[in-house]
Amino acid sequence: MLQTLTSDRKPQTPASGRIVLLIDKKEADLFFPGGFSLPGAEVFEAHGAGLDGLIDLPLLGSLEPDVVVTSWSTPHFPESTLSEIPSLRYLCHTSGSVRTLLPRRLIEQGLVVTNWGTLAADTVAEHALLLILSGLRRSPEWPDIIAGKRRWQPSPIRTRTLYGKRVGIHGFGNVARSLVHLLRPFGARISAFSTGVPLSHFAEYEVSWSDSLESLFASNEIIVDCEALNTETRGCVSRAILESMPPGALFVNVGRGAIVDETAVADLAASGRLYAALDVYDVDPIAPDSPLHAVDAIVKSPHIAGPTSDQFIRCGDLARRNIAAFLRGEPVSAKVTLEIYDRAT
Repeated sequence: MLQTLTSDRKPQTPASGRIVLLIDKKEADLFFPGGFSLPGAEVFEAHGAGLDGLIDLPLLGSLEPDVVVTSWSTPHFPESTLSEIPSLRYLCHTSGSVRTLLPRRLIEQGLVVTNWGTLAADTVAEHALLLILSGLRRSPEWPDIIAGKRRWQPSPIRTRTLYGKRVGIHGFGNVARSLVHLLRPFGARISAFSTGVPLSHFAEYEVSWSDSLESLFASNEIIVDCEALNTETRGCVSRAILESMPPGALFVNVGRGAIVDETAVADLAASGRLYAALDVYDVDPIAPDSPLHAVDAIVKSPHIAGPTSDQFIRCGDLARRNIAAFLRGEPVSAKVTLEIYDRAT
């Protein structure tokens, strides 16, 4: 369905241009609850502009867009996009990673791409802190105490504090850096490992550098995984890596489920060898046959570490500001460079 939201072409202004929203109604309500408009620009909605999982280029091209607005529901853009739609100059992604949305080649060809930038990092880090504390305080065991199935005193649950703990962070992007700030008041001794990150970045945040994934896991009581998922990192947290953690250590994952051997996490947590607190899974939402379901001791949250409900409007505001700036010929924020594209999940 093609719907024109602003049908009359207005006189040229510094923000003039054609914008096509390639997002569904639920996403539009999340990011632009008051509707999307931009003075001086024509705005169109193109619902169902997909064909076998790809953008319907003839349909989109007929609108001659300068800017397209995308999100999770948007179909994939093929490498031929810019040759078939020469008017397209800017893709404004309202959410996070664009790796599954468009090929790297489009950025190489000069397409400007932005996303929600660092806006999600703080809330993901906040959720990571929640999972750490829930894991240490053993929240899965609380219901039995409340229900009277276990004795209340003395100390029926083996709880621990975060203060002074050794915390290792796998990955050192925006989420990890935000988490470092949240951990500081606890006096945590923080180390990190991530391939391709300059040592100066670790030094800037006063974080110790681990020279390998093995040493990171073996030397910390708490591990927080927020590494990007790519061909090199898929499955890198193996059973052997997990078994190298100190007995009773806590493994937290707010990155991607496919980073880790999910069956190994379930087995080791069931045996009490380690504790786990997870927000992401090998399949999201978590598969009905995942072995994690059988382990009550694992803290599980349903992939909600990203922007909280009250933060999506900020992502929409960033998108609107970026589009206005782009159409005025000004720099945009949260630009997805080739380096960012390569390191994203």
